[in-house]
Amino acid sequence: MTFVPTLHFNTDGLDPAHAFAAWRDLMAPIIRVEQSERAAPPRGNLSCTMLGDILASRMVFTPQRMIRDRRHAAVTPDHLTFMLYVSGGLTGEIAGCAVTQQRNRVMAADMGRELDARGARSSAIGLTVPRRLLADVDIERIPMFFDRERNRLLLARLYALYRHLPSTRVERAEEVAAELTGFVRRLLDGSSATDVLRGHELDASVVELAERLIDLNLASSQLSPEWLAERLGTSRTSLYRAFEQTGGVMHRVWEKRLDAIRTALEDPLETRSITRLASELGFKTLAHLSRSFRSHYGVAPREWRHTHVEHSALTLERSPALAHHWYERLGRS
Repeated sequence: MTFVPTLHFNTDGLDPAHAFAAWRDLMAPIIRVEQSERAAPPRGNLSCTMLGDILASRMVFTPQRMIRDRRHAAVTPDHLTFMLYVSGGLTGEIAGCAVTQQRNRVMAADMGRELDARGARSSAIGLTVPRRLLADVDIERIPMFFDRERNRLLLARLYALYRHLPSTRVERAEEVAAELTGFVRRLLDGSSATDVLRGHELDASVVELAERLIDLNLASSQLSPEWLAERLGTSRTSLYRAFEQTGGVMHRVWEKRLDAIRTALEDPLETRSITRLASELGFKTLAHLSRSFRSHYGVAPREWRHTHVEHSALTLERSPALAHHWYERLGRS
């Protein structure tokens, strides 16, 4: 079984000077990375996955200054990137406008705009879509940040994409890319319904909407059938009926929590301890997670992480050339 192509870059084993040089070279087509005042030389790790004509990315990096001046912007490929900071954020100016990006707030970043910002120590997820694929959308009128409902939908979609990427087969890449691009176009279309949740094309089933809410609230102790029904504006009876085929509402919640843990353990950029993952993804104790994980996957979480991280270490890229090629050819016929 072949999965979608993914590149991994890791600077953790390099000395500060070489780590900075490697990170700066990797990010060169997008931004110029510089050292922030009173901070150590910046470094970072990146995983990027090609899905047809779009690019999904996951990165972690230390404090740094990020610059895209007029000259750089003029030669940057014509893409739109939806950037979600899972932690950290940035502060600065984009196209002369003051901007602060915080966690769980999706930013639509036009790669052709000038940028001068300072990033904190951060973890981020990105989805890059070529402008050519959004020909029916007025890009210039897209807000940098979205209203609450659209932001919530983008959050759910980006988190779900990140969790499903490791198991996405290469033969499904075009289908996933087309679905994501269609979702983005409908989300950005000013002629659509004011509340995207009520638009015909995005009015998903109770199960789909519930699963998006679950994805966004895996760590919450309030996550229950009653809580979901109230947020969805439906009855508990309807919710129970909708989840009958998947073993029930809470069965699905725990499946998703375990899936999120598994994905994190397979992620070469994930630095959280297993104890912290357990706490942040809704497990009462580490022992609770270990029992559930072993029962579901047949091995302990630590063993799963060791096996997959060891494999990732063997596939780390030594040169940014292929990643640069991927980025620059996005959307080309």
